[in-house]
Amino acid sequence: MHLKLSRLNHSIKATHFRAYDTELDDIRSILMDACRLLEHHVIFVVSGFGQDRWPVDTGTDLPVFLEQLPHVLKAVKNSEAIDIDFYEQGVERLIRLTPCDTGDHYFLHCTGRLDWVPNPSCSSMDRDRLLEMLCALSDDFMVLITALSPCIAAHPWVARWKEVSSTPRP
Repeated sequence: MHLKLSRLNHSIKATHFRAYDTELDDIRSILMDACRLLEHHVIFVVSGFGQDRWPVDTGTDLPVFLEQLPHVLKAVKNSEAIDIDFYEQGVERLIRLTPCDTGDHYFLHCTGRLDWVPNPSCSSMDRDRLLEMLCALSDDFMVLITALSPCIAAHPWVARWKEVSSTPRP
């Protein structure tokens, strides 16, 4: 499995984000708005389990992944099992991350909820490499959201997301 943000050659111009209502919005609102603004600047790349490029996009699937990222990083850091759910229509895949007994690597099991069948459906990854990949994606996203709007990058919801998503690398 591989996850990354691949930047296109377009420069990102700072933009104004809407005001967020504490009763109606949360970090998901900011992630969704930011990812929609980044659609023409970044490609969200997911590969593995027999498919070089999953049918994911930056505007819809990236915010779904980013919403889960703090929990995934915390679980991997603590050598706990967790799922990454690509639940959006058209993708509908689940990756179950299960630590091995020694905790130094993870077993990854992918299931598809549509016609696509992963082949192979299982793989393994070094825990440190998995953490590095996830942290790199988090760091890359923070660089991009800061370029979009330093003000929104400093928003308390984003700061809290960043704090949890910036798990120190091993």
